[in-house]
Amino acid sequence: MKKILTAFFVFLHAYVLHAQMATFKVALPKPPNLTYYALNHLGDTSSIVSDEIAKETPLQTFTFKDPFLGQIAQYDERNPLQQLVFYKNTQQVILLDNQLSVKDKIVLNERFPEIDAVYAALTAQTAIWIFDGISKRWCMISNQQEQPQFVSNPITNYSFLTTSGNFAYWQIDDVVYGIDIYGKLIKEQKLPKKAQLLAINGDLLVYVLNNKLFLFHTKKNETEHLSNVETAAEWAIFNTKSLSVFTADTLYLYQIN
Repeated sequence: MKKILTAFFVFLHAYVLHAQMATFKVALPKPPNLTYYALNHLGDTSSIVSDEIAKETPLQTFTFKDPFLGQIAQYDERNPLQQLVFYKNTQQVILLDNQLSVKDKIVLNERFPEIDAVYAALTAQTAIWIFDGISKRWCMISNQQEQPQFVSNPITNYSFLTTSGNFAYWQIDDVVYGIDIYGKLIKEQKLPKKAQLLAINGDLLVYVLNNKLFLFHTKKNETEHLSNVETAAEWAIFNTKSLSVFTADTLYLYQIN
């Protein structure tokens, strides 16, 4: 996959389109069973194919797979020294180091039987965001806690959940709500009618509207149409200064300016 990416970068270098908030890099055929792909500022790539995580650097490749845990529901690599893998069906969280070696394993339904996690990701510290499917509330857990720390009121009719560092977000109708790790509400963001949120990274928000993809800067109140994505985006992934967009058969890569 990385060789293909390098070839496309060379071939399309003369055609790079510079946008105000994001620069389109390349469109690649999406390999079968690819569910995650990200490129960092060092040129390292991370991918998930058939529930196997692979991290490729210029010097070597690291991999992680546990076939007994099932399907990967979330992978959070934003902290390279402690990455998170969440298996929803078996209610397990695996913490990995920068070489994808296991640092810790948390069996949620044993340690925290009162919750049924439907989402998990890292905070900017050492805690873990959990959205509990039983109480419909955001909570945090850590190795230092005997019980989950609930930080939100019940959220019953959301259409999307995500986090970005110390903030958790959810979409209800056309509004994106958020809280910090203390449960304090942050400024809500109004989306166009029928828009669907795909990802958040700090002040940047990606959504789909009428099968078109948009990047929205919440502080600048600026919106940019990412017109290179020609078919409906199904999901998107932020990784520091990069954005990966997945459609049914194509992977689009952008650099965030």
